[in-house]
Amino acid sequence: MSFNQRLLLFFALSIGIFWGYSQLFPAPEAPPVAAATGSSGATGATGASGATGSTGSQPASGASGATGASGASGASAAPPTQSEVPEVKARIENERIALDVSNHRRGIVRDVETKSPQFEEEGGKGLDFLDLDEEQSLAIEFVEDETDFSWERADWTELAEQSEAGKAFALVRRTDKVEIRQRIEMIEDGATWTVTVQNLAGQKQSHQLRVRGRMGQPAESSRYDIHRALCRTLEEVEDFDQTDLDEAPERVQESTLWMGLDSKYFAQLVVPEGGFAGCEASMPTDAAYLSVAGDMSKTTLGAGESKTYTFHLFLGAKEQERLTGFAPAPDVHLEDAIDWGWFGRLSKSIGGLMLRLLRFFYGLTGIWGVAIILLTVVVKLITLPLTLKQYRSMRRMKEINPEMAKIKAKYKDDRMKQSQEMQALFAREKVSPLAGCFPMLVQFPVWIALYAMLGTVVELYHEPFLWLPDLTKADPMYILPALMGIMMFIQVRLQPSAADNEQAKIMQWMMPGIFVVMMLFLPSGLGVYIFANIVLSLIQSYIQLRTPTQKAAAAAK
Repeated sequence: MSFNQRLLLFFALSIGIFWGYSQLFPAPEAPPVAAATGSSGATGATGASGATGSTGSQPASGASGATGASGASGASAAPPTQSEVPEVKARIENERIALDVSNHRRGIVRDVETKSPQFEEEGGKGLDFLDLDEEQSLAIEFVEDETDFSWERADWTELAEQSEAGKAFALVRRTDKVEIRQRIEMIEDGATWTVTVQNLAGQKQSHQLRVRGRMGQPAESSRYDIHRALCRTLEEVEDFDQTDLDEAPERVQESTLWMGLDSKYFAQLVVPEGGFAGCEASMPTDAAYLSVAGDMSKTTLGAGESKTYTFHLFLGAKEQERLTGFAPAPDVHLEDAIDWGWFGRLSKSIGGLMLRLLRFFYGLTGIWGVAIILLTVVVKLITLPLTLKQYRSMRRMKEINPEMAKIKAKYKDDRMKQSQEMQALFAREKVSPLAGCFPMLVQFPVWIALYAMLGTVVELYHEPFLWLPDLTKADPMYILPALMGIMMFIQVRLQPSAADNEQAKIMQWMMPGIFVVMMLFLPSGLGVYIFANIVLSLIQSYIQLRTPTQKAAAAAK
């Protein structure tokens, strides 16, 4: 099978795989909206606090004991019933992000709001990338088989602290055997979450703490912006998306540096001091959200003893510098949450250089779309020697195409002799059929790195260019895919080919068709790069592939 035939087969399989994937994995339907849980508690919170004379932020029952009571005083007080503990909501924030928190057992974080103007949504509110609807994130649980005390499933937890500066929020929960305190505090570049377990029983008891994070999967989310659950082991990042969790949870049974949940551009990462003993990713049957849980090592506490667990939280945009320099938890490689694609480290190293160059051009122009075009020009100039060699080889192959056709016709029944004569022709004419492919193979890692970089750089999020409203989303008017198809058609017609006329005609229509279909779904930032690259290649093709006869005729005029 010739190279052109293999290429045709590759493109045909690509289209078939894309179509089959769209049939097997259609976009998820919008999850049914459940009835609001705890609404009665929310409406009754003011009344409950008013009846008891509390301020609304401090529950009357056990409030003073919660704010710094000793283990003894906590043990002597009877645990409040659910009706005695009102729902409490608050907001804590730093310069980058605000967290809406509450005392619900499903998790301390209700939603987030990014404070950068870049991530502002319609209505002026910052993006909530958790998108949890009725669920909440950052919940504490205990592994039942490894824990001596029972953990009752009351809906609400008592408020222990609510700072007036809007930086901290703390909760406490007691039974007759244990007191659990959790506190979340905003710091300069993230948050710190501490969980303290105190043994109130008169004897030793063991427990194994589990913490859980959640992240929603909105129905309108594209296949390109895949949501994942992450478990970072000592060796690599184990990532799980919806297709991995359709049938059952996935468990990582080894030490885990951190866990988290992410989309293409945003992440919620939990880094425990000392690491997790294991990590599990799961998804409910309605696929409304992804969940990741990390287990701490089993601990035994004597009577009156306590154990404090500290977790550092990264919340927000996946900017490589922020992830790498996350000061509260250094050397845990949070930057590995960025998905560089199949070629991993190679794409990361090349893509990192190109990202710095892209930012340099943005600093000069102030327009990300123009910066992408300038980056395309630089990459084209760097790879120019290789493409010139490729075009020369393609032109020489076209020149000897009639001789190749004669050999194929003469020895059509003797493949061995046909191959020998072809090799003799190549040696005589000093041309190699692989010479046109090798420069393309050398450039392939560069293209892959560019694809990965432009597909993950969060600076392009919500950035418009010309008629494109957002460089991280597909062109809503389909202008870019149409223009790309037209330019690609012209380029294929200009390029010389050693294939016969029938194969050449197939390529003229197949290549543009594939690129048009791709760009219907890929981010328009990638489209701007590909389109600029096609235009530059078209100019180069016109100049480089003019035959000597054409050049002489042009000179005569």
